[in-house]
This record gives sequence, structure tokens and C-alpha cells, in this order.
Amino acid sequence: MPYLSGSGALLLVAFLGIPALTNAAENIDMSKVRALAALPVKEIFRDSPVRELPRASYWKTIRESPIPVVVMFYSNVDPESQRLATLVRYISIKYKDKISTYRVMVGANGKPAKVIAADYEKSYSLDKTPGILFYDNDSGKMVLENEQYIDANYKEFRTPSLLFWKVYYNAACSYIDKNILD
Repeated sequence: MPYLSGSGALLLVAFLGIPALTNAAENIDMSKVRALAALPVKEIFRDSPVRELPRASYWKTIRESPIPVVVMFYSNVDPESQRLATLVRYISIKYKDKISTYRVMVGANGKPAKVIAADYEKSYSLDKTPGILFYDNDSGKMVLENEQYIDANYKEFRTPSLLFWKVYYNAACSYIDKNILD
């Protein structure tokens, strides 16, 4: 399962001078991103392509999607979740016809209790909240463990600081273009 941390992408760009990033974020108004980041996650996702995914239909939705799926697990009022939600919102808008984007609320405020976190780790291999799982369903190659579990193709758990938000946005778009939408 490929894994690219946000700090790893940042190091590649900053220290190696790899021009892998596009100028996709140039037209994004950071004052709007900052204003969104102050809102609860449910408000950030209002009027966006990011849909709520009930746990009861999680695996059915993932399996039946004909296109790649991104799922964000979040706490509704949590600074890390709120910053990450802004990124997911903008990415979901850019790729709305190519990727299905969903959200699953793990907790209302702050980090989830240990028992809840353990349940999500067992059910979805979610290591941390907020977290994002990518499922590359369009290849028809879903990795199955047991009968009801699909291994995510890519996990990302870094939360962008607003200072580096555009770098994270460009890195995520570059990854999606090269690895998810192959």
C-alpha cells in the first residue's frame, strides 16, 4: 500500500527542488480557506461534493463505486479536522467527476475517545483522526482481507498548516493525477 506523508512530499519539493507540483492552487483565495477553516467540518462541506457516508453502508458504497473513492474521517469541531476538511473540499470540487468523496464523523468535538478510535482502527484501519483513505476502485484490483474488508490503497494522516496549504493541495492533486487517476 503506497504511503506518502505530507512532510515527505514537502521535503521532496523543498529540499530536492523537484518541480512535481503544478500551479493548481494559484487561483485559490487563501482568505476563503482561512474563513472555512474556522467553521465546523459539517459547515465546511456544505454545498460541496463531499457526502456523508453512514457506517452501515460504508463497505457497500466502497465496493459498488465505479470510480476511485476518498473517505475523510473527522471530528466536527477539531482544528486538525477543520484544516484538513478545507483541503478535501477543494480537491473534491476539482475531481468531482473523477473521484467520489465521502466523510465519516468519528466525534463531535476534539479527538475521539480511545474506545471509539480503536473501533475505527479495527473496522477501517484508521490510525488517527482526522484521516483520509483512498480506494482505487477503477482498476478492479481491490485487496481483500477477510470477506468484508478492503484495504485502502493510500492513507494520509498529515494535517496541513494554513501556511503550507497550497503546497499540500498541489501535492495531493499531483498524487491523485499520477497514482489514482492512472
